[in-house]
Amino acid sequence: MLTDIALVSALLVLAQLLRASIRPLSRYLIPSSMVAGLLALALGPGGFDLLPFSRDADGAPLLLGYPGVLITLLFATLLLGHRPRAARGAVWRHSSTSFLYNLASEVMQYGLVICLGVALLAVVFVDLRPEFIVMLPAGFAGGHGTAALYAEALPGWEAARSVGFTFATVGICCAVFGGLTLINLARRRGWIATGDSGSSAAQDHQGQSFMPAEQQHSLGRATVNGMALESLAWHVALVLGIYGAAMALLPSLREWLPANFVLPAFGIAMLLGWLVQSVFDRLRLRGQCVGEYIDAQLIGRIGGLCSDYLVAFGIASINVQIVLEYALPLAVFSLLGLAICVGWLLLVAPRVFGARWFESAIFTYGWNTGTIAFGVALLRVADPRGETRVLADYGMAFIAIGPLEALLYTFVLAALAAGYLLQAGLALLALAAGLTALALYRARRVGLATLPR
Repeated sequence: MLTDIALVSALLVLAQLLRASIRPLSRYLIPSSMVAGLLALALGPGGFDLLPFSRDADGAPLLLGYPGVLITLLFATLLLGHRPRAARGAVWRHSSTSFLYNLASEVMQYGLVICLGVALLAVVFVDLRPEFIVMLPAGFAGGHGTAALYAEALPGWEAARSVGFTFATVGICCAVFGGLTLINLARRRGWIATGDSGSSAAQDHQGQSFMPAEQQHSLGRATVNGMALESLAWHVALVLGIYGAAMALLPSLREWLPANFVLPAFGIAMLLGWLVQSVFDRLRLRGQCVGEYIDAQLIGRIGGLCSDYLVAFGIASINVQIVLEYALPLAVFSLLGLAICVGWLLLVAPRVFGARWFESAIFTYGWNTGTIAFGVALLRVADPRGETRVLADYGMAFIAIGPLEALLYTFVLAALAAGYLLQAGLALLALAAGLTALALYRARRVGLATLPR
């Protein structure tokens, strides 16, 4: 495993240097992890097989199992280090609309894709498995991490990983190129202000591969005395310990649950992270709360590290033959997902948010096609001066969105296992409609709703 990590690490370094040297890669916000993954795919077992990736006794590449490990590590970091306070007053009034709109957008994507996908499988792609349907929102709204999660939960379908990572990679392309196209359209239509900082300048700033000295910043706080233990080692040990505990508990918990109930390791890791943080928040040593020794920013960096390696390993593990076999349904479903995301931006966002509706909408579009990072990147292109409070509202809303996403994944996987996928899709559509109605009502209450200019 260390050999494979070393190979991908070398490719990440090469990809970062290429991104800094080749202007289109930085101009169009292509992440280095995606470049490294494509290099690993081309030079590894899925391509020319020039890199000595490890293999098992049967000759299968071991890198196929790494995304499942990395997604569990990533989810172990999500609630660890966070000590959220209840939102009150003006903070909740602003963030509640963002919470309802963003949650509704993800639920709507799942609901529409499932319902339309069931129809397509019944009429057009009659030979496709129903698991194919859920891999689109898993890859688009969830990204490579959620695609890995679903692939781990669907061990009976060997193509799940390749299909999911292909959707996630296509989603990133939709986020980058589709998002920039929408921003240019918005500037021409007057949906966003065209200040002195044009989109190209903001885009160049976002596309930087290395930070200039004046823009460099600290990655986190040193919460542990270095003579006792390196602070980074303390935080890494917490994450790895939670991962180990989750993997140890998983077999026993699955024995206690019904056979068709899906219990992914990532969910256990996330709950254990919350449990560890809660215990440490109540534990005091020499009068000091131990929970304060866990730095959320440093934990987040560890999660970001897992995410970068996850993208690289995920793309590297794509089976090109499977992608070619599913080329037509992959293309059709990808266009369906893109149409849903663009339609949501143009039809719903103007009626939920105020005069600066497009900035909130483009952030959600980037999230629903790529990841939160791409939502942030597109937001900074559209709003280079940070004049909106989109990120502040979303940051507060994510306190509730994060756990609800885990419930959404579990619900979809359980419905799929039980054979009630269409019913689940209809239920999600109804839930999304209710959330949208609440968002519209909330917007009117706080005086935000306006129609497009």
